[in-house]
Amino acid sequence: MRSPSKIILQLFFLFITSFAFGQYFPSKNFTTSDGLPNNAVRSLFLDSKNILWIGTENGVSRMENGMFTTIDESNGLGHNSCWDIAEDADGNMWFASYGGGVSKFDGKNFTVFTTKNGLLANKTRKVFSFKDKIYVGTEQGVSIIDIKTNKLITPKVPEHKEDFISLAFITYKGVVYFTSTFEGLFKIDESSSTPRIVPVVLHKNSYSLGLFGSTLYSGNETYINKYDFDKILKGDKSSQNFGKSFVWQYAKDKRNTIFAAAWGVYTPDGGLYTIAENKMTDVSNVYGIDSKILLNVVYDKFNDILYVGSNDNGIYQVRLDKIIDYNPFNAKAIIDFENFNNHKLILETTGVKVLNSKQEIINSISLDEFKKTEMSFYKKAQNIINKQSPESRDFELNFNIPTSQIEFYEIVKNQNSLWINTNIGIFEIDKNYKIVNYLPKHSLKIGFGYDNKLIETITYAGVRVYDNLKTLKNTHYSKFKKNTPQYIVKILTNNNKTYLLSVFNGLYVYENGQFQSYLVDGIWKEKKFKHITKNNKGQLILAAEFGDVFIIDDSKSFKILKTISKKQIIGSTILFLESYKNYILIGTEKGINIYKDGVIRLIDKEQGLKDCRITTSQIFENALWLGTQKGFYTIDLNRLIATQLTVSEIGISKISINNIPLKPFVYKWFRYNSKQLISDYKHNSFSIDFVPKGHPFPNKLKFRYRLNSNNRWSPYSEKTNLFLPYLPYGNYNIEIEVFDMNAGKSKFFTILQLHIEPPFWLSWWFVLLAIITLSVMIVFIFIRIKRKSNERTIIQRRIAETKLEALLSQMNPHFTFNAMNAIQDYIISNDIDNSLLYIGEFSKLIRKTLENSSKQKITIDEEIEYLEAYITIENMRFDNRIDFEIQIAEEVDTFSAKIPTMLLQPFVENVFVHAFNESSISPKLIISFKMISETILECKITDNGMSLKATKKNKLHQSKGIQLTEERLSLLQDLKNPIEIAFTEDNGTVVTILLLV
Repeated sequence: MRSPSKIILQLFFLFITSFAFGQYFPSKNFTTSDGLPNNAVRSLFLDSKNILWIGTENGVSRMENGMFTTIDESNGLGHNSCWDIAEDADGNMWFASYGGGVSKFDGKNFTVFTTKNGLLANKTRKVFSFKDKIYVGTEQGVSIIDIKTNKLITPKVPEHKEDFISLAFITYKGVVYFTSTFEGLFKIDESSSTPRIVPVVLHKNSYSLGLFGSTLYSGNETYINKYDFDKILKGDKSSQNFGKSFVWQYAKDKRNTIFAAAWGVYTPDGGLYTIAENKMTDVSNVYGIDSKILLNVVYDKFNDILYVGSNDNGIYQVRLDKIIDYNPFNAKAIIDFENFNNHKLILETTGVKVLNSKQEIINSISLDEFKKTEMSFYKKAQNIINKQSPESRDFELNFNIPTSQIEFYEIVKNQNSLWINTNIGIFEIDKNYKIVNYLPKHSLKIGFGYDNKLIETITYAGVRVYDNLKTLKNTHYSKFKKNTPQYIVKILTNNNKTYLLSVFNGLYVYENGQFQSYLVDGIWKEKKFKHITKNNKGQLILAAEFGDVFIIDDSKSFKILKTISKKQIIGSTILFLESYKNYILIGTEKGINIYKDGVIRLIDKEQGLKDCRITTSQIFENALWLGTQKGFYTIDLNRLIATQLTVSEIGISKISINNIPLKPFVYKWFRYNSKQLISDYKHNSFSIDFVPKGHPFPNKLKFRYRLNSNNRWSPYSEKTNLFLPYLPYGNYNIEIEVFDMNAGKSKFFTILQLHIEPPFWLSWWFVLLAIITLSVMIVFIFIRIKRKSNERTIIQRRIAETKLEALLSQMNPHFTFNAMNAIQDYIISNDIDNSLLYIGEFSKLIRKTLENSSKQKITIDEEIEYLEAYITIENMRFDNRIDFEIQIAEEVDTFSAKIPTMLLQPFVENVFVHAFNESSISPKLIISFKMISETILECKITDNGMSLKATKKNKLHQSKGIQLTEERLSLLQDLKNPIEIAFTEDNGTVVTILLLV
């Protein structure tokens, strides 16, 4: 007869073997704290751009990547209480409000339709788009609006007792149908110019319609009416009734799962349901939904996301892709996993559970069975239990530990057995999941070497390697030997080597029956390790708890192939390390780092890994199993490492210049409606808000920017805002680099071409104007200076002429005085003939003097004629004894070249006065003219008169005429030393005069 305890255990086992643990979908709840304008969500709609619109009691929001943009009455919306949303064939959005009619939004402007425009009622419940029309469900019937012309038509409402509330629309075979809450199903006959409302199925209470194929679901009070639409069209209006609560909206995902959002109104039985086989199943807990007042559900097939709207707690975002599957496992703490006999074994705090492919428990080993095995051995073999030696005193096996205090350390698989390591000993499990062996050993870490020998590590006493597990024959390796492993946390066999990881002493290897320390032998100086695995190439991957990750090749010789810096790993503590294909999976308190080729992706709570405090890990085929303190995760690795969607576009949602936002007319569909922005130099501080699009996990994005391609990138930031203060004038192509931690990719976007105009004084027109003005001023000043210079030249010339005239006026009396003295001498000498001749010649000379005195310059020919007359008169005083000669070079043009009037006369006069006297022998005077350059005329007056000594005696009596001549030349021309007087060694004088002609 079986004992009552056995019967209870069997009944418990039958219970747990039939129980499949519930699984959870990753979900997120968005409320007013996240930017939603109100937690009472009345409508949800996914538009053609896959953007979610949310109608609330306080305005309409768009949600893109977890960020909300809200519009309300201040923006032109007809009424803040939005009960439904639709998009027409032209891309315009329509909003039904409860009290403010219908609003049409074209991306910039609103058009509001109310009863003043012919709408049947301002309390509208639904808007439905079909072809080029919008069908509006109101509290009194249906109105139809043409989206092209905005023309509104209202079909006549059939006779009814209560309000003709139109709540839902569908189309079937090109015909529009709707349901009236208290009347039933109707169709809109538009075969004629005036639409007609035709009854189809008259029944009371219909709050929603869901059409899937030909199956029609109509939400009634506390149940669902299920119809076959084809049968309805044939006259069969019968229905199947099932379910509970009030269903307000339906949605179907790509797995053909039908969801229903329910609110019981009078009873607390609302929530999210699935519909299958004429049953409604409440899946609220599975999908992380805690509200019982659900009014909406829509499905995003592009991202495989379900959105659920509540009337009290905002919206819920549920990811249906199930890459990460969570099994709460009755909130048991998971210690270790193993794969055995095509089953998954889970070691948890209450024993071992065996799961089939559906994660159903098919077998188990309880704490009692472990304790019973230990005590059975204790009773039979007390005499052979090894008395603890000083080497193992710290881990003395305690047979008095109660069942409730049994602690499990790990599962180790070797050949056809499993070994469970505990604080009461080591247990062997066979393929039938029976305990078949027990070792009275207490070790925190055990493992099997490449030779299938059990390795028992003793924290403070070295290592034992067992040759025979039945007799416990072993070889002990003392901790005092340098190569004996100590403080071991992981053991891994790779080919013909077994590796042991120490948290303090680095890496050990067990090979050819011997241990070797890589640290002691100087092969590898790393001391601290916590995790080890191997990749598909047979290479080892090791990591410390708080350090780097290393990839090494130890097949022939030790070589570090790659080091993954801890700075690159997201998270500070490494909790597990696994390898799959070409990827390394590094678990931290932040999530799973997926490493490949220098790029790290992060998987965390956004993808469904809500609890990152991982206790153990194991890869079974294509799935990663992660244990936690409350259940475990299974992750589809192939889907995890598949190419992920990333940001497809970046739009600018707001621009402020000098803290002043740009006006709404520059935006369309909440985006800045241009790729360019031009600003003046005073308005040069910019704040730019941007929105990344097409990405499923917004919290995985990091951004950095640069102003031009030749600029450096800014540091990465998670903020979707750029603040660019006090930019200098110039052109900027603002680029944003988005790094997606989920996809492990970077993408670049040029979001704006910014042009800041220079200050007006640096603009081209101002510079040109300044150059022109400056040029005009310079020309004006130059002309003015030139004019002044000309005036000054004229004045100076006039002054010079006046001085010359004054000089001439001084020279003429001087000559006259000399002539009169000569005449006087003739008269005194009573030489009447010569007196008369002299007077005649003198009168001719006077006439020529008078003629020339009014001229500044005369020709050389005129000057020679004058000199000949003068010399004739003077020679008469010397009885014509002076030989006179004038020499003219061929190149001298005597008729054109001009020289100052009476310039040479003073020098000739000086010859007659000072050079010759009565005692002069063969006196001779030569006057010569020649050109020494193209513009300079050389005149020489040469005489053979008095000697140098005689001349020096008369030095103080130099002719007044010569002084006047020198002054004249200084006024008329700019030649240095134009007059040079030279004396010969014996007799004579040479006067050289240089003139500009």
